[in-house]
Order: sequence, then structure tokens, then C-alpha cells
Amino acid sequence: MATIDVNGTTIHYERIGTGPAILFVHGLCGHAGAWTEQAERLADRHTCVRYDRRGHTGSARGDAIITDALHADDAAALIEALDLAPCLIVGSSSGAAIAVDVMLRYGHLLRGAVLSEPPLFSLDPDAGRETMDELGPLVEEAVASGRPGAFVDAFYPAMCPGLWAIIGEAAKDGYRANAEIGLVDLMSPSLAVTPEDLATVTTPALVVAGDRSRPAFRSIARRLAGALADARLVEIEGSGHVTYAEQPDAFTHAVSAFAAELDRRAAPAGP
Repeated sequence: MATIDVNGTTIHYERIGTGPAILFVHGLCGHAGAWTEQAERLADRHTCVRYDRRGHTGSARGDAIITDALHADDAAALIEALDLAPCLIVGSSSGAAIAVDVMLRYGHLLRGAVLSEPPLFSLDPDAGRETMDELGPLVEEAVASGRPGAFVDAFYPAMCPGLWAIIGEAAKDGYRANAEIGLVDLMSPSLAVTPEDLATVTTPALVVAGDRSRPAFRSIARRLAGALADARLVEIEGSGHVTYAEQPDAFTHAVSAFAAELDRRAAPAGP
């Protein structure tokens, strides 16, 4: 792993492989290691960069107020600093929401985006209220306990039970170590986007959902794919919210097929 100073902080990242670039963006309380398997699967034909978002694991938090917009600024700065543009950005959960903001404000740096179940509750306010009504008491109880990592042990079984059932305690400890910054992220201003905003985006997108995920997340994925000007929805069978970890083969196949399509689009027309 290496570090680089961008956007007022120090980002910890890993770069492997050769070919068109992919930048992976992890979700709440995550870290670069969450994407290791996907990066290794795709590195034979892509330059794969995964990183710890600011304040997570090996990356410094910096002095700026944490928002989804700040995380998107970090991602864009990393793309530029590492000379990855135009790249494919791949995000999961809140990492996918960050990727949507990169599409909105830094589309010139991208050739495409893979968006796995971003919690863009502005697209489905009823789903947002339902989710937060369930999550709120869990978070309050976890915070009141004073136990480090309690927030993660409350959040993940409720929102990501598929992932929590298949990873071991060592992997869970990686998420628990980021509980404090995860709470900050959860309570910070999130991306509020409208269908009208999304209709202006020209970056091609693949929206991914799990067929066993929460109805709220699947609803948002459908609305996102319908609002973007150039997007389609792929539903991964047998997966919950964390598609890339719960069904890694299907996720790799979807990303590879989409990347190949982008290559075909970019190829010069024949005589």
C-alpha cells in the first residue's frame, strides 16, 4: 500500500494491474481491503486502485467537515493525482452515492460508473424514513453502550446481514475499527439528488442491486437506473446489499461485461 496527499488529507491506496483504470470506493466503515478480491480478479486487464476513504483505516481524516461531497472531492482528486482518467468508478452502498456525486460534478474524469445500491434516499423518501426509523434506535442504543465497535455490530446485521453472515471476526474487526468515522459519515450531510439532476449526467452507468436486499435499496436502485440518461439495472441473484462480496463471481462478470462494452463504445469506427 502507498500514500498520497490530496485535497487536504493523506490517502492510503493500492494500485495493481495494467489497462484501463478502475477506482473502487468502499461503503460505511469500510476500507480498501474490502475490494481486494474484486481488484485481484480484474487486475489482469485493468489498473485497479482501491483506497481507504478519509478517516478510515490508513487514511487521515484531515480538518474539513465530513460530507459525501467531500468524499467525492477526494475521489476526483485521487483520479487526477494518480493519472487514472478517464476511469471506471465502482462503488458500493455509500461508496456508490459518492460515485454518483463524482458523476454529477466530475464526469469528465470518468468513462463509466458501477453503482451498487447507493442509499440515495432523496429518490425514495418513504424508503428513507422507513430505513432511518429502524436504524435510529439501533444507533442510539449502540452509542449509549459506550463499547467501541457497537455501532458496527448494530448496523451491519440490520442493513447488511448477508455480508455479516459470511465474513469472519478478523474481517469484522476491520469494520469495527472504523466505527467512529462511520458514525460521523452517517450523521453528516448526504447527497440529495433529484431525477432532474440525474437526467443531466451523460456518464454511462451500470446500477447493481441484490435480489435479497432490502426493498428500500432495490427501489432506489430502480429509480436511479430509470433517471440516469445512460444506465441499466442488473439484479444479482442470491445477493443482499453488499453484492460484490456476497456474489463475487456475478459481480465480477457484470463489471467485466460493462467495461468491455465501454471499450467497444470507445473504439474508433471502421472504414
